[in-house]
Amino acid sequence: MGFENNIKKGAESGIQALKDGTNVVVSEVSKLLKISEKKIDINSYKKKIEKNYTTLGELVHRYLTDGVTNPLDQADVREVLQNIYNYNEKIKELQGEIEIIRSMKVVGDEENNGDSNGENGEGEEAEDLEKPEEEKKEAAPSDTETEQGESKGKE
Repeated sequence: MGFENNIKKGAESGIQALKDGTNVVVSEVSKLLKISEKKIDINSYKKKIEKNYTTLGELVHRYLTDGVTNPLDQADVREVLQNIYNYNEKIKELQGEIEIIRSMKVVGDEENNGDSNGENGEGEEAEDLEKPEEEKKEAAPSDTETEQGESKGKE
């Protein structure tokens, strides 16, 4: 019976790990999708800005050709300039939203603590943190082993 219980517990923990992994993937994909949508919106605003630059150039050229001394005083030129300003502000807003999304922690990814290289703040590997204390001691060389290794290197 103990063997069957161990198998059952192992299967349950495996299923839970699979569920947790799936949640992490779904959460990361969701983040990437939101970022992609924001980038599409940014590109749309950039295209609108380019069109407004073209319109602005045409207006200024027309006014200068017609003898207007200061085309920037014209209402339609100021309107186009305001549009460009507004689109740039929206782009900055979207870029800020992207940064917020990027900084959000992925659901179910507690092991990483948001650090992309898999280390905690103290430089220990995440794997070492999970090992029992006896295993850590066995893995680390003792002081006498270290001294012996140093004396061999000096000979």
